[in-house]
Amino acid sequence: MRFFVDFDNTITVGDVLNDLIERYSINSEWVVLERAWQLGEITTKQCLSGQMKGLRVSKEELAKFLKTVEIDPHFKRLIALLREWETEPIIVSDNFEPLIRIILENHGIKDIPVYANHLKFYKDRLFPSFPYQNPDCSFCAHCKKIHFMDDVHSKENPIVYIGDGRSDICAAKEADLVFAKDTLLEYFKQHRLCCIEIDDLRTVFQYLKEGRSVRSL
Repeated sequence: MRFFVDFDNTITVGDVLNDLIERYSINSEWVVLERAWQLGEITTKQCLSGQMKGLRVSKEELAKFLKTVEIDPHFKRLIALLREWETEPIIVSDNFEPLIRIILENHGIKDIPVYANHLKFYKDRLFPSFPYQNPDCSFCAHCKKIHFMDDVHSKENPIVYIGDGRSDICAAKEADLVFAKDTLLEYFKQHRLCCIEIDDLRTVFQYLKEGRSVRSL
């Protein structure tokens, strides 16, 4: 089994990146960009690049903010269960890898593979880059499905995906088993695609603990 999980509002309680942008933007340009992205007028990369350009925050202040981020209380239980099965959860996110790793470490979680956008710091500026963008798809800043599309995709090696938002749609459509909430759930319902509705990771943990998914796929 390959097990992929989104980060913001899936592992974390709330959308960390949105909160960061709203809190530390020097003007309201981020709102204009967000609206344009929602309407499909700009790509995710254009939106994130513009929003990060408008941020001003010191490393010290950023560290304080990241310490306030809560994670789903069932995530550690889920990690432990998967590792009993010699399966490692893989985080795929439109957030930024350094921020994700700091949040995980703040909660005592280490050594989990993370694929996310990149970020460099200079004084109070944050400079993003997007190493996992798919040139054939302008929608996503991070094409999450590229991390498992080259694998042997079979019943002996099922792909499980957990997510909540627009950036999860492309990847989730390629998975064998999908746990979804919020925007991702709405999309799957509208297009009559199969998924399991969740409110948090407790549902995922219980479902896997009962052994219904891995042996029935």
